[in-house]
Amino acid sequence: MKKSIGLFFSIILGFVFLSACQNSVKQSSSGLKKLDFILDWTPNTNHTGLYVAKEKGYFKEAGLDVDIKLPPEDSSSDLIINGKAPFGIYFQDSMAKKLDKGAGITAVAAIVEHNTSGIISRKDAAITSPKDLVGKKYGTWNDPIELEMIKSMMKKEGADFNQVKLVPNSDSNSITPIENKVFDAAWIYHGWDGILAEQKGMKTNFFYMKDFVPAFDYYSPVIIANNDYLKSHKEEAKKFIQAVKKGYQYAIEHPEEAADILIKQAPALANQRDFVLASQKYLSSQYASDKEKWGQFDPKRWNAFYAWAKEQGLVSNDLEDKGFTNELVGD
Repeated sequence: MKKSIGLFFSIILGFVFLSACQNSVKQSSSGLKKLDFILDWTPNTNHTGLYVAKEKGYFKEAGLDVDIKLPPEDSSSDLIINGKAPFGIYFQDSMAKKLDKGAGITAVAAIVEHNTSGIISRKDAAITSPKDLVGKKYGTWNDPIELEMIKSMMKKEGADFNQVKLVPNSDSNSITPIENKVFDAAWIYHGWDGILAEQKGMKTNFFYMKDFVPAFDYYSPVIIANNDYLKSHKEEAKKFIQAVKKGYQYAIEHPEEAADILIKQAPALANQRDFVLASQKYLSSQYASDKEKWGQFDPKRWNAFYAWAKEQGLVSNDLEDKGFTNELVGD
């Protein structure tokens, strides 16, 4: 599902949307292999390691000329599935529906080790756990997996999901409608919208979903790759992921410099440096508890979420051990 992680959707105007990615792997005039990488949204601190790898020359050292591009809204996975680009960013929960239909994509690296998303609310709404959503207004994008996750958390606490007032959430930034009391709570990434709320001085409550249902500690976001590309460009793919790994490892150790690199590559964030730095400091501590193991998937955690999805009837097929590999990121 598309997560709300943009500061303001208008910053997209500072970039050029990707309308097509034909010939996404080709030779550049410099002799480097050109490769397109498709983001999931506007540049943010989930993406910092990619920009660090570009700025520090890690891609160039790998013989690659990587073009980091924005997608048309909510279609990064389709571009990868259709072979318009070899790599992009997506989410394990959203992959469930794609994999269930046989989509030819594989998650090749976990950007963040644990799921940092959760429910944020105004403090005066008194929502400190899922059961407190009863009678409150929840901003939803009406995704079946999203709603079933909220329902499961509430059920575990003996609360009735049907008593939640669902309000459509079409805002790219969930903090503003919460502040304006359009709804009381929404699902966010703490590392972006949560930090934004703190920077604005908002009084909020927040809880991680994984703290209530362990199966919700899935991987979000992840780097995905086109399966046909992986088969025909195995060594190139490994070089790319190893360069990305170096970028995220550098960001783990140098959050302030990494934040400035992100801002340099995404100038629309320049007037938000304090916010970007705060977000980067948080995420640099979350990318990996052991930087040498950045990007690795724990099969048990990967499978736990898809087992839950199968139990809820959200997918038809058994997705155990489907859709991920640690082969490129290494041990």
